[in-house]
Amino acid sequence: MPSFESPALYIDFARLPPPQVIEEIDYEKLLTGYQQQVLAKNSALEAALKLEQSPTNIILEAEAYGEMIVRERINAAARASMLPFATGSDLDVIGARFNVQRMDGELDPRLRRRIQLSMESYTTAGSPGSYIFHALSTSTSVKDATAVAERGTGRVTVTIMADGTDPVPGQPLVDAVYDRLMSDGIKPLTDDISVLPVTKISADITANLTLYPGPDASLVVADINKALTALRARVSQIGRDLKRSAVLAALTREGVQNVETDFQDINVGTGAVVWITSASVNVSSFREE
Repeated sequence: MPSFESPALYIDFARLPPPQVIEEIDYEKLLTGYQQQVLAKNSALEAALKLEQSPTNIILEAEAYGEMIVRERINAAARASMLPFATGSDLDVIGARFNVQRMDGELDPRLRRRIQLSMESYTTAGSPGSYIFHALSTSTSVKDATAVAERGTGRVTVTIMADGTDPVPGQPLVDAVYDRLMSDGIKPLTDDISVLPVTKISADITANLTLYPGPDASLVVADINKALTALRARVSQIGRDLKRSAVLAALTREGVQNVETDFQDINVGTGAVVWITSASVNVSSFREE
């Protein structure tokens, strides 16, 4: 039996190719184009164009700069009409097209995700995206959600993750999501819905590093901490595994010769989240020349 997966659950905007309507603007090319047009009309101005401060050049530079500004504005207007790039009130207007309104305190990335999921909410069959959309639309305190059906029984388990320093939501938030999912107009008639808090799987990362001679150890460690912060953000969603290879990639920055760590893969299901509680990096030695 074929498996149909919702596009809203797996399309990553960051992986889309750059839109062709967004133009790469090169001021020097614009200026050269203006200069060539002038020479085509009057070749006697060639000497003047070779003088950087000649009135002819100054006028053409101003024209090229003005055209660059106009083209940049066209690029900005094009981006403002696209869901992956729109921000602020431009994103609000796109949301209105799908009957999705920004919640109090909701930031652009979260609103963008809800808009992307909103088409799922129209289904009467209870797709995973529909449950996720309505869970996220309950409160900005809901950072993430998953929905898993037990085939043949009508039972659906929705797991929610809280925003903030603790991913495990309190009972009031769980109850609020449950009440929304059970409300008339949202709940499919035949579904038996449960809402559960996410299970937190704590992860501690410790590593000993050997650096190449030369780089300032504090700068290397700062770069590693930045990479670990980005890794923490990527895996802090329900069902995302934390692989040893990803940890090694974050630890192996410029200037690092070797990494020693006991960290092993952490694999989670659709009801759990990996939560990096601590990351300790120690520079144990420098490789000799």
